[in-house]
Amino acid sequence: MTYRSRGRSLIEVIIAVLFVSFLVGFITVLCIGNYFRAKRAQERQRQRRLAKLASYPEAGGATGGGGSYEAPASIENGVQA
Repeated sequence: MTYRSRGRSLIEVIIAVLFVSFLVGFITVLCIGNYFRAKRAQERQRQRRLAKLASYPEAGGATGGGGSYEAPASIENGVQA
């Protein structure tokens, strides 16, 4: 073996390798789970946004077009009064 165990027994080296493998696997599972959780949350947010847009017919439905936006009257030349 090219790795020098520095006085450690084979059992200690195997335990260390198993421990590091467990940590790497555990962190990987956490990251993958977080990715899918965030993906589901993003999809739920998208569905909420689409439902909200569809509930306002004056906003143009789900297309988002329409003239419901009015500029604030108190803003003149980029300065608020």
